Amino acid sequence: MKTLRKLLSLVIVFALIGGGATYALTPSVDIKKSEKLENIKPTKTINDLNSEFARNVSYKNSKALATAKIDDDLLASILQNSVGKDSQLLEGSFKLVGNGIEAKLPVKLGLWDTQISTKIRVLGANNKVELILEDAKIGKVPIPDFALEKYLKEVLTGTGVSINGNTITIKSLGLPFKS
Repeated sequence: MKTLRKLLSLVIVFALIGGGATYALTPSVDIKKSEKLENIKPTKTINDLNSEFARNVSYKNSKALATAKIDDDLLASILQNSVGKDSQLLEGSFKLVGNGIEAKLPVKLGLWDTQISTKIRVLGANNKVELILEDAKIGKVPIPDFALEKYLKEVLTGTGVSINGNTITIKSLGLPFKS
């Protein structure tokens, strides 16, 4: 009888831990099929971005400056042209929200299908772009900056970007012109 109680207590503890982990790793909002990058059929092309840059080039203080307005459709086109056809990023969702990008990417963590979500602030100057990841979460659990930095360094090794905390720096950008 005592052994049965201990076994039952152990089962209850594991059930509570498993239930808590399942709740914590379940995303608040799932990625809709229509929002996945692979399912978006953009109406704009990389040539539209090239045209936008070419129209807005100005020369000031011995430097060429260019600006472009990017909407969700053009962002999807840029991302689709930037990643490989078998990239995991195609399963994700990327939307412009305010002055940044809201990104969601599905991941498998042990027994759980969950997602990483973050807000990305983009800063560009001096021929480099900084992507600052804010409010990164896996499911409902916030990801600390040190863990995010470690993960990003593993994933982005050999890509030519540098990682510092929650910031990804892309240096030596060429113009986006592509034939």
